[in-house]
Formats: sequence, C-alpha cells, structure tokens
Amino acid sequence: MTQKIKQFKNRAVWIIFILILLAAFSIPQLIKNSHCAPYYYHAGNQITLENKSTHKLNDYQKKQFICLARHAIDQRDGPFDWNNYQNVSISVYKMKTPSEYGLIYKIKPQIRSKKDTITNSVIIKLADRDLKGKRQFTIKDYSSGFSNFLNN
Repeated sequence: MTQKIKQFKNRAVWIIFILILLAAFSIPQLIKNSHCAPYYYHAGNQITLENKSTHKLNDYQKKQFICLARHAIDQRDGPFDWNNYQNVSISVYKMKTPSEYGLIYKIKPQIRSKKDTITNSVIIKLADRDLKGKRQFTIKDYSSGFSNFLNN
C-alpha cells in the first residue's frame, strides 16, 4: 500500500512541476502578444480583425490602432485636436502582404450641429508588431473625409 502511495505522490509532484513550467513559459508569451499587432499568415488572404460583427482585437490593440489611424491622419491632413471628435467605429483588416493593416476610422465632430460622420481609410505598414511605445509605420494608401468636411 505504501508503495502505491509513493508512486502516486511522485506522479503528482511531476505533473505539478510540468504544469508550473508550462505556466512559467506561456504566461509571458501571452502578455507579450496582447501588446502586439495580430500576426496571421493565410497565403495572401485579407483577414477581418475588427468591425461591427468581428472582434478579434483586445481593448489595448483596438486603442492602439485608433492611435495609429489618428497619427496617420495628423501626418496627411492635421494636426487635429482629437478632443473635438468622438469615435464612431474602427475597422481593422490584416492585408495580404506582411505587416500591412487596413484601417477604416469613422469619427463624428462634437462642434457641429449636423450628424456628420467623417470616414478615413488608411493602409499602413508597421515597422514592428509591438504596439507599445513609439510606433513606426509608413502610409501605403490614404483617403480622408476631412477635405469634404472642412470645405463645407
């Protein structure tokens, strides 16, 4: 009887040890990935990451893509005081080529009486998947509703 109890204890100790090792190596990777742009490799397919019906981004990633969209708009049409605008929606697409993301960012001005929605579309190429700190990117394509909005 004591031999069986010893074997059971040894197995339990090894199982607990392996589970602790798995947790020690997987938790930091999960934390790191939560601050990175999603990586998908699907042989040339475009993937929807965020829109009204699809929600594959966590809150941090969504906020960072909004910051990227605003920074791209500031580079081309700005700078803008973003306190004067409300977020309506952001749609994020992983494009066919590596490190490229398509963003459709809709905002509404707080200072106008009309219910105008400004739609901005931008395709960016990230220099690094990490969304923490300084985010470097290049603008591949850009279209903005600010020119129509400001001319009215």
